Amino acid sequence: MYRKRVLILLCYITTTLSAKVTWLPNNSFNLPNNFDDDKLPCSNKTVVFPEVLTGNVLIESHISVSGFILPENGEILLAEGVVMGLGPSEDLSCTAGNVYYKEKNIAKWSQPNVWSSPRFNDATPDAERLPCFDDVVIFPPNSTFTLELPEIFQKVKAIEINGENISTTLKEYILGHPNPAQQYILNQSPYQYTHVAIRNNECNSRSGCPCQPYSLTTDCSPKFCEKPTCADPIQPIGHCCKICGGAIVINVDESFDIMKFQELVERIVNTYGEDNLIYHIGRLQKDRVQVVVLDKYGYDQTSAKVVSALSNNLEKSLRSDMLVSGIPLAKSGLGGKLFISMFFAVVMVMAGVYVYYYKLPQINIPNIMGRNQAHMFSRFNRRTESVVSLTRRDSTAPIGARFATAFRNPLYDSKRGRVLVEE
Repeated sequence: MYRKRVLILLCYITTTLSAKVTWLPNNSFNLPNNFDDDKLPCSNKTVVFPEVLTGNVLIESHISVSGFILPENGEILLAEGVVMGLGPSEDLSCTAGNVYYKEKNIAKWSQPNVWSSPRFNDATPDAERLPCFDDVVIFPPNSTFTLELPEIFQKVKAIEINGENISTTLKEYILGHPNPAQQYILNQSPYQYTHVAIRNNECNSRSGCPCQPYSLTTDCSPKFCEKPTCADPIQPIGHCCKICGGAIVINVDESFDIMKFQELVERIVNTYGEDNLIYHIGRLQKDRVQVVVLDKYGYDQTSAKVVSALSNNLEKSLRSDMLVSGIPLAKSGLGGKLFISMFFAVVMVMAGVYVYYYKLPQINIPNIMGRNQAHMFSRFNRRTESVVSLTRRDSTAPIGARFATAFRNPLYDSKRGRVLVEE
């Protein structure tokens, strides 16, 4: 039974790690090094593209430029939700002129944005977006590029160049094909080709295996980082940019069962809604495992709750370091905003009362109606100027009065009756 379990575990690890990783040039519009002055164009600049674009140019973030001079052949793509402003502006810090987009096909093995694979998702750290020991590396045909190989020894399962699968080593292939179809130039001296070796190895550890036996320093220089939308962004291990979400790192040993841990993570994620979350489990160097959880449709703190629940469900023997982001910026300072709004509302109400009773001039409405209707408009006066007459009980109404104008004073017969009250 134990042997069967180990066999299933090995198959699982091999399946999760093994994938095709394709090299592609980084033609993002939002990278400064893709322009001739190594700067992103500002609002008064006109962007000039080459006559022919061999690859797609992706605009990943909001931009504002004076205009575009488009290529004759090529594709320019807009990411979802991107707003593009055209036309000159009054920005004095941006001088008018042309800036030239240069389609650069030079890249380093250690750059995360030049590799594409179905095993990558938004939660995958940049350090794990490089070819792993069990990956098949594919260089697409019919493209010219310059590739700088890594300086540290790396292993891959296979390499495919121009549709041909290399079964020996990359060094032997380059020596046998010094300029294969005039398509590939590897920008390193021959002795460095041995730094990428083809090995058909498998992971035999119950706790999983790191992506590479020797950790490679990730080159984050061409990485475009979007502005986080949370109050306290985090930066998990291996990420080039700060993100909004949650991450937890635990220390493991050879007895750690990565399959059970995977089941625990899946169970907690399903509790909070698997369709709304993205997560990645990675085996790191120095006997550590990291879990990164993100919200699929914008940060709403669900990912942070998942990481907190995962930390509470871990065994006490697993020491963990947890990182969670704060509240979304859309809700940041909501209590303070409500307090300020209520404060100004109260001030305005009090000011209105003060102006109404003490500052506005008195409104006098002429009596253009008969005497019977005059009392209908008496409420327009804030302060009445009429005189209330206190009369004796035996007094009579004035001759000619059409309605009574006197009333009985209850204090008249009291001890205060000695006070003379005159009409």
